[in-house]
Amino acid sequence: MTRRARVVVAWSLAAIATAAWSASPANKATVATGKVTGGAAAPAASAASAAASAAAAAPVEFSGTFAAGTTYVADVFYDARVLKTWRPVKDVQPGSNVAWTVRWDNLDRFPALKTAAGQARTHRFRFRVVKTDIVSGSPQLPWMATYHCEVLAAEPVAAPQAQTQTQHQQQAKPRR
Repeated sequence: MTRRARVVVAWSLAAIATAAWSASPANKATVATGKVTGGAAAPAASAASAAASAAAAAPVEFSGTFAAGTTYVADVFYDARVLKTWRPVKDVQPGSNVAWTVRWDNLDRFPALKTAAGQARTHRFRFRVVKTDIVSGSPQLPWMATYHCEVLAAEPVAAPQAQTQTQHQQQAKPRR
Protein backbone atom coordinates (compact mmCIF):
# COMPACT_ATOMS: atom_id res chain seq x y z
CA MET A 1 0.00 0.00 0.00
CA THR A 2 1.44 3.36 -0.98
CA ARG A 3 1.88 6.21 1.47
CA ARG A 4 -0.81 8.24 -0.27
CA ALA A 5 -3.31 5.36 -0.02
CA ARG A 6 -2.58 5.01 3.70
CA VAL A 7 -3.15 8.73 4.22
CA VAL A 8 -6.45 8.56 2.34
CA VAL A 9 -7.59 5.54 4.37
CA ALA A 10 -6.57 7.19 7.66
CA TRP A 11 -8.36 10.41 6.72
CA SER A 12 -11.49 8.49 5.69
CA LEU A 13 -11.56 6.54 8.96
CA ALA A 14 -11.13 9.77 10.93
CA ALA A 15 -14.03 11.35 9.00
CA ILE A 16 -16.25 8.33 9.67
CA ALA A 17 -15.36 8.32 13.38
CA THR A 18 -16.09 12.05 13.64
CA ALA A 19 -19.45 11.62 11.90
CA ALA A 20 -20.38 8.69 14.15
CA TRP A 21 -19.36 10.62 17.26
CA SER A 22 -21.40 13.66 16.30
CA ALA A 23 -24.43 11.48 15.51
CA SER A 24 -24.33 9.58 18.82
CA PRO A 25 -27.32 10.08 21.15
CA ALA A 26 -25.15 11.50 23.97
CA ASN A 27 -23.98 14.35 21.73
CA LYS A 28 -27.49 15.03 20.44
CA ALA A 29 -28.72 15.43 24.04
CA THR A 30 -26.07 18.04 24.85
CA VAL A 31 -26.76 19.91 21.62
CA ALA A 32 -30.52 19.84 22.21
CA THR A 33 -30.30 21.22 25.75
CA GLY A 34 -27.94 24.05 24.81
CA LYS A 35 -26.41 26.31 27.44
CA VAL A 36 -27.91 26.35 30.89
CA THR A 37 -28.13 29.83 32.32
CA GLY A 38 -29.64 30.92 35.60
CA GLY A 39 -29.81 29.09 38.92
CA ALA A 40 -33.28 27.55 38.46
CA ALA A 41 -32.39 25.67 35.31
CA ALA A 42 -29.28 24.01 36.79
CA PRO A 43 -31.12 21.49 39.05
CA ALA A 44 -33.41 20.47 36.20
CA ALA A 45 -30.42 19.95 33.91
CA SER A 46 -28.54 17.92 36.52
CA ALA A 47 -31.62 15.77 37.17
CA ALA A 48 -32.01 15.16 33.45
CA SER A 49 -28.35 14.19 33.09
CA ALA A 50 -28.60 11.88 36.14
CA ALA A 51 -31.63 10.17 34.59
CA ALA A 52 -29.79 9.83 31.27
CA SER A 53 -26.71 8.31 32.95
CA ALA A 54 -28.89 5.89 34.93
CA ALA A 55 -30.59 4.78 31.72
CA ALA A 56 -27.20 4.37 30.03
CA ALA A 57 -25.93 2.24 32.93
CA ALA A 58 -28.96 -0.10 32.88
CA PRO A 59 -27.77 -3.44 31.51
CA VAL A 60 -29.02 -4.55 28.11
CA GLU A 61 -29.37 -8.19 27.07
CA PHE A 62 -26.46 -9.03 24.75
CA SER A 63 -27.74 -9.59 21.22
CA GLY A 64 -24.49 -10.23 19.34
CA THR A 65 -23.04 -6.75 18.85
CA PHE A 66 -20.79 -4.72 21.14
CA ALA A 67 -21.10 -0.94 21.55
CA ALA A 68 -18.56 1.05 23.57
CA GLY A 69 -19.97 2.45 26.80
CA THR A 70 -22.91 0.02 26.91
CA THR A 71 -23.53 -2.31 29.84
CA TYR A 72 -24.66 -5.80 28.83
CA VAL A 73 -25.89 -8.98 30.51
CA ALA A 74 -24.92 -12.22 28.75
CA ASP A 75 -24.34 -15.90 29.33
CA VAL A 76 -20.67 -16.72 28.70
CA PHE A 77 -18.65 -19.93 28.63
CA TYR A 78 -14.95 -20.65 28.99
CA ASP A 79 -13.38 -21.75 25.70
CA ALA A 80 -10.74 -24.12 27.06
CA ARG A 81 -9.98 -25.81 23.74
CA VAL A 82 -9.06 -22.91 21.47
CA LEU A 83 -8.81 -19.39 22.84
CA LYS A 84 -8.55 -20.00 26.61
CA THR A 85 -10.92 -17.11 27.32
CA TRP A 86 -14.55 -16.43 28.21
CA ARG A 87 -16.84 -16.05 25.18
CA PRO A 88 -20.54 -15.13 24.84
CA VAL A 89 -22.91 -18.04 24.23
CA LYS A 90 -24.78 -15.98 21.61
CA ASP A 91 -23.04 -15.57 18.28
CA VAL A 92 -21.07 -12.34 17.95
CA GLN A 93 -21.81 -10.44 14.73
CA PRO A 94 -18.90 -8.03 14.18
CA GLY A 95 -19.47 -7.56 10.44
CA SER A 96 -18.25 -9.18 7.27
CA ASN A 97 -14.56 -10.06 7.02
CA VAL A 98 -13.93 -9.22 10.70
CA ALA A 99 -12.34 -11.56 13.22
CA TRP A 100 -13.00 -10.71 16.86
CA THR A 101 -11.91 -11.36 20.42
CA VAL A 102 -13.00 -10.11 23.84
CA ARG A 103 -10.39 -8.88 26.29
CA TRP A 104 -11.71 -9.03 29.86
CA ASP A 105 -9.71 -6.32 31.62
CA ASN A 106 -10.51 -7.16 35.26
CA LEU A 107 -10.99 -10.93 35.59
CA ASP A 108 -8.53 -10.91 38.51
CA ARG A 109 -11.33 -9.48 40.69
CA PHE A 110 -13.24 -12.77 40.23
CA PRO A 111 -10.98 -15.62 41.46
CA ALA A 112 -13.77 -18.22 41.08
CA LEU A 113 -13.55 -17.78 37.30
CA LYS A 114 -9.92 -18.94 37.33
CA THR A 115 -10.66 -22.35 38.90
CA ALA A 116 -11.36 -25.48 36.88
CA ALA A 117 -14.79 -25.82 38.52
CA GLY A 118 -15.65 -22.23 37.66
CA GLN A 119 -14.49 -22.62 34.08
CA ALA A 120 -16.54 -25.79 33.62
CA ARG A 121 -19.85 -23.91 34.10
CA THR A 122 -21.61 -21.28 32.06
CA HIS A 123 -21.76 -17.93 33.86
CA ARG A 124 -23.98 -14.87 33.55
CA PHE A 125 -21.75 -11.80 33.18
CA ARG A 126 -22.83 -8.21 33.64
CA PHE A 127 -20.15 -6.25 31.80
CA ARG A 128 -19.44 -2.88 30.24
CA VAL A 129 -17.66 -2.40 26.92
CA VAL A 130 -14.85 0.07 27.63
CA LYS A 131 -13.55 0.46 24.08
CA THR A 132 -13.23 -1.27 20.74
CA ASP A 133 -10.02 -1.58 18.74
CA ILE A 134 -10.40 -2.42 15.05
CA VAL A 135 -7.24 -2.87 13.00
CA SER A 136 -6.03 -4.48 9.79
CA GLY A 137 -2.47 -5.08 8.76
CA SER A 138 -3.12 -5.70 5.09
CA PRO A 139 -5.91 -5.33 2.53
CA GLN A 140 -5.83 -9.11 1.98
CA LEU A 141 -6.22 -9.95 5.69
CA PRO A 142 -9.48 -9.63 7.62
CA TRP A 143 -10.06 -6.83 10.08
CA MET A 144 -9.48 -7.68 13.74
CA ALA A 145 -11.87 -6.30 16.36
CA THR A 146 -10.82 -6.42 20.02
CA TYR A 147 -13.56 -5.56 22.49
CA HIS A 148 -12.16 -4.37 25.83
CA CYS A 149 -14.73 -5.24 28.50
CA GLU A 150 -14.92 -4.74 32.25
CA VAL A 151 -16.78 -7.42 34.23
CA LEU A 152 -19.13 -5.87 36.79
CA ALA A 153 -20.66 -9.12 38.14
CA ALA A 154 -20.45 -12.84 37.42
CA GLU A 155 -22.83 -15.55 38.60
CA PRO A 156 -22.90 -19.23 37.67
CA VAL A 157 -25.90 -20.27 35.61
CA ALA A 158 -27.95 -23.05 37.16
CA ALA A 159 -27.45 -26.32 35.37
CA PRO A 160 -30.61 -27.75 33.77
CA GLN A 161 -32.24 -30.46 35.83
CA ALA A 162 -31.43 -33.95 34.67
CA GLN A 163 -34.47 -35.68 33.23
CA THR A 164 -35.05 -39.32 33.88
CA GLN A 165 -35.53 -41.84 31.11
CA THR A 166 -39.27 -42.13 31.82
CA GLN A 167 -39.69 -38.35 31.52
CA HIS A 168 -38.01 -38.45 28.10
CA GLN A 169 -40.29 -41.31 27.00
CA GLN A 170 -43.38 -39.49 28.20
CA GLN A 171 -42.40 -36.38 26.29
CA ALA A 172 -41.79 -38.39 23.12
CA LYS A 173 -45.23 -40.04 23.16
CA PRO A 174 -47.90 -38.21 21.19
CA ARG A 175 -50.94 -37.23 23.25
CA ARG A 176 -54.40 -38.17 22.09
